[in-house]
Amino acid sequence: MSQEHHGHLHTLGMLGQLRAESSELWSTSSRLYHRVDALLRELANPNLHDIPTNLPFRIELWDHRAQQVRWIVAASSSVTIAHAALDAAIANYPQQRFTLRNGILVIREHVPPDASCR
Repeated sequence: MSQEHHGHLHTLGMLGQLRAESSELWSTSSRLYHRVDALLRELANPNLHDIPTNLPFRIELWDHRAQQVRWIVAASSSVTIAHAALDAAIANYPQQRFTLRNGILVIREHVPPDASCR
């Protein structure tokens, strides 16, 4: 077998290895991308994470247009504690819109006086 033929075989072998390494790199990169993306989504979620289902009363802070909930600022299994949490939220941030809910039922709502001007 000629030296040149050996060189071609060696080059083809190296190209095969390069392809295998690139494929593994792409697979690892793809897995890492999806893991990082999931973590970033979780970090971007302003709500309390893993709220137990036995905490049905939620205090919600709404965006300035009252289009969507920005944060769930408190959750409780007691409506009395939920009312106290809502009172504390209103006292600290009187210009914000809050709701106290049990599921879809709005129990109480705080709408700032100048909310219609926004």
